[in-house]
Amino acid sequence: MKIRYMVEIKDPETHLVHVKMSTTRKDGQNELNVFLPSWSPGSYLMREYARNVRTIRAFGSKGEDLFIEQVKKGEWHIDFEHQNFKSDTTEFSIEYTIYCHELTVRTSHVDYSHAFLHGPSYLMGIVGDEMLNPEIQFKFPGLWSKLHTALKDISDKREEFIYTAENYDDLIDSPVEIGCHESDGFMVDGKEHHIIFYGEEYPHTNEIKKDMKTIVEHVSKTMGEIPYDQYLFITHFSPNLYGGLEHKNSTALHFDGRKIGHRKSYLNWLSLVAHEYFHTWNVKRIRPKELGPFDYQNENYTRMHWLTEGLTSFMDEIFVYRAGLSSLEEYLELQKQNLNRYFSIPGKKFHSLEESSFNAWIKLYRPDENSNNSSISYYLKGGLVFSTLHFEFLKAGKNINDLLAALWKRYKANPDVGVIHSEVMDMIEDIAGTSVREKFELRLSTTDDIDFETYYKEIGCEFIWDEAEKPDFGVNFEYKNNRVFVKTVELDGTAYKAGLNAGDEIIAINRQRFLKADATSMDQLFKVGKSYQFTISRLNMLHTIDVVCERAKKSLKEIRVLDKDVCSNAFL
Repeated sequence: MKIRYMVEIKDPETHLVHVKMSTTRKDGQNELNVFLPSWSPGSYLMREYARNVRTIRAFGSKGEDLFIEQVKKGEWHIDFEHQNFKSDTTEFSIEYTIYCHELTVRTSHVDYSHAFLHGPSYLMGIVGDEMLNPEIQFKFPGLWSKLHTALKDISDKREEFIYTAENYDDLIDSPVEIGCHESDGFMVDGKEHHIIFYGEEYPHTNEIKKDMKTIVEHVSKTMGEIPYDQYLFITHFSPNLYGGLEHKNSTALHFDGRKIGHRKSYLNWLSLVAHEYFHTWNVKRIRPKELGPFDYQNENYTRMHWLTEGLTSFMDEIFVYRAGLSSLEEYLELQKQNLNRYFSIPGKKFHSLEESSFNAWIKLYRPDENSNNSSISYYLKGGLVFSTLHFEFLKAGKNINDLLAALWKRYKANPDVGVIHSEVMDMIEDIAGTSVREKFELRLSTTDDIDFETYYKEIGCEFIWDEAEKPDFGVNFEYKNNRVFVKTVELDGTAYKAGLNAGDEIIAINRQRFLKADATSMDQLFKVGKSYQFTISRLNMLHTIDVVCERAKKSLKEIRVLDKDVCSNAFL
């Protein structure tokens, strides 16, 4: 069915988007169903976008109402033969309004300043139909001067904004930014790369466009080719934002623009750019078999997010280093942070990478007070496990790039069918042998400890541990004004053993009021091995709990380079 969409934003301050979806029913077709996706590829959580639909109606070519009824949380049934709404119309439309006021990379946001339209959150599809070559037109206030999207422009007039895609998948995989945003761009291998910035940055001296171009050049050179005609970076700068979502020919990026001038924060920004851009190959093309064709209404389970996000998390920071945008010392500092995060998470003892992947829908994307105690992120552990695979490749005279080449070759040979676990394992075995394959498979399927320290010794580095005696109650706090509440309790930590719970308010310690300023200076107030009486409020009842302060777990203080040539070459 050929679908035409009209998307209109009349009053941005209401946050409403009006969508008219028009098509022609097939001969003999007396009914059909339309749906709005419940989730977004790349973000594995049921977001129930239909909750934002305010009104919906269906009507024929003469304006007559057609019978339409919601039959599922995100699905509506149209009956052309309904006794009260019978119509012989062949052309018909569905018109609905949808509320868009959530600024994330996987939702839509409309206000007086701009519109960011994320396909799955506002564009309905037809159940059971391929929807080839859909067309979409946008209308918006005249004060907004720009529209950017990776969709193919088929407008005949400059003042019109009409686009097309090959199918529904590509249509909703192309976010749209409308407003008065800044725009710029660069060329790489004859391909246009557009960058747009919504929001504000604090003053800085970084050359963002130049560095983004360097990342594009380096990653595309590593992968051997550019698989798109044009690419779009949509960036939202706003306080406390961070994240990204990949698309086939574009990406949406969120970052705190106030921090772009801070060196460590800027390296995080560059890693985010590299991460989402590398997804152009790994995920949007190279993908697990289960991730396409998509079922947009139900969970799409896979045990292979160690490939989609683990590999990408290892490559993003190494791309920045290889591209000459960070020093060896800065790169190792990032690895130290990754390792310390991993060491601090008790959940690594309970969830393998494959289990973490399969449970993404109910764990990683739905964190709670117990998440760190029960599971491990396939981003974090996946990236670290791929670092060990890279080190194993080095011992065999190979490199992680050899695996990237093998994965891309497999995709090119059969682009319509995703890769399966055994194929990736066969690639690893072909590159470095059976023992490397077996080690890697164990790290995917078990919770066994990993000896990262030995791997780093083999590349000319040593771990320097922080052996200082520091007090630690094994809790994270959150604050309401000056009041202190327990946010999380670490499994087997001091607070856990004493019986403190997430949600407890710390009223006093040793009969003295305990406030936010005290919670941020714990190492000055408490001593390891000493007992303290906590007065807490739990469910509005006061309790006293005796807590013996324990020593903080050791952490990695530094990855010290002993042989710079060996170490630097190991990551090239």
